[in-house]
Amino acid sequence: MGVWLGWRMALLAGLLVWWRLRFHPSANARFWRRQAVAQRRTAGVLAQLEQEGWLVLHDVALPGWSASLDHLVIGPTGAWAIDSWRDSWLPRRRKATSLRSARGVIGGRRADLSWKTEAVADSLAGTGIPVQRLLCLHVGIRLPGRRSVQGIPLVSLRRLPDVVRHGSRVQAIEVQRASARALEVLRPAA
Repeated sequence: MGVWLGWRMALLAGLLVWWRLRFHPSANARFWRRQAVAQRRTAGVLAQLEQEGWLVLHDVALPGWSASLDHLVIGPTGAWAIDSWRDSWLPRRRKATSLRSARGVIGGRRADLSWKTEAVADSLAGTGIPVQRLLCLHVGIRLPGRRSVQGIPLVSLRRLPDVVRHGSRVQAIEVQRASARALEVLRPAA
């Protein structure tokens, strides 16, 4: 009875493991799914600008880097490098652990939009167009008093098109040069 029962128990254990793996994706897979949903929502909102004649690129591969930029928007107010974020990904203030860090430190996911913006600016060099950066926040409730993360402005998904439209104006020739250069140099990551 030992071999007979052992064989059935092994089969049952294998089925349970398969069931668990099949219907419960890993934390990493869940994170990337949520990220993809956030990017699609941002793309849907940016479609308004695209209909108005703005150049809108999604999931832009950065030359020389393995990472990609979520969205690049080029129009009358310049170029905008936009990353989609959920508030659960925002760095939180941790309690100080020593007298040296009495003011608290920022912990959590690092905002890497700064170097992505520099990579886009390098790609658009010679066009004379400024590249600005924005973090698009996807959960409606913003942390009290928080207007930026590591110096990068935060904007809600609902207000994103208005913020981009109301930036400082640039010359039309610069927009044309930057759009042509972006289409020439920057490609989708996928």
